[in-house]
Amino acid sequence: MYVALALDGNHEPLIIAFALGSIDCDKAWIWFLRRLKECLGDTIEVGFISHMSDSIDYAIQRVYPDSYHGYCCKNIADKVRASTGSTVVEQLFWKTCKTYSVSEFYVCLNKLTNEVSGNDLHWLENIAIAKWAPAFFPKVRFNVKDISIPIGLNWLTKNSHELPITSIIEVVHQSIQTMYAYPAAFGEGTHGHLTPYAQHVLERRMNQSNGYEVTHIGSDKFEVSLNLTIETQLVNYKLTSAVYRNAFQAEAVNPIPILLHWEIPVENMVVLPPFAR
Repeated sequence: MYVALALDGNHEPLIIAFALGSIDCDKAWIWFLRRLKECLGDTIEVGFISHMSDSIDYAIQRVYPDSYHGYCCKNIADKVRASTGSTVVEQLFWKTCKTYSVSEFYVCLNKLTNEVSGNDLHWLENIAIAKWAPAFFPKVRFNVKDISIPIGLNWLTKNSHELPITSIIEVVHQSIQTMYAYPAAFGEGTHGHLTPYAQHVLERRMNQSNGYEVTHIGSDKFEVSLNLTIETQLVNYKLTSAVYRNAFQAEAVNPIPILLHWEIPVENMVVLPPFAR
């Protein structure tokens, strides 16, 4: 199963596309990303966070050559723990991962490498730092360190080989409808100017910078002075409750057409039943 997720205005995973396939390979991911690009259009700027996969790397370079592509930090942290068997080393990795200045990054990276003996983390040296370290991000990544697949689809990706294709499609469709129903109901009960996540982050940042005032002086430039006043209008409009509610008011999940209207790929592959193999 190929899945594309995004984060909604409340910083929760949202499925925007999925596809079913029999093999994880370069051609399959290129096909999936091309179809995704057809749906999103060429004008929207996107960035990608994925697990470490050569096929996904290759497909993104082919279909979205100008986009940012980083790795899921949680995926790397899990591999760090598996390679070293140490939660201390894993914590040092997270500390390194969360630094936002180059000097601080190298201080933390030295502590991380000094803690590890032998070649337990030699594979990390082969991963471009810009793939996971905020201090080296070439573009805005919105501080996304992990996007987890929702539980319903995560179960399906592990057990789908036991189900007929028609059953898989129906289960996925019903799961997505349920996932969209929750934020739709949640949005109706949200009456503040911002989504709860955005409001929480804003209040936390304001408390940390208590006594300062931020003034927008044009484009993406701001002036910081004393006596801060909370100004929600500085928050991206995508994080407002109005936009969040509007996103889920309409029918968000398209119905599956009848078999007569299914799109048949030009290159067909005959799949024999188990008893005929």
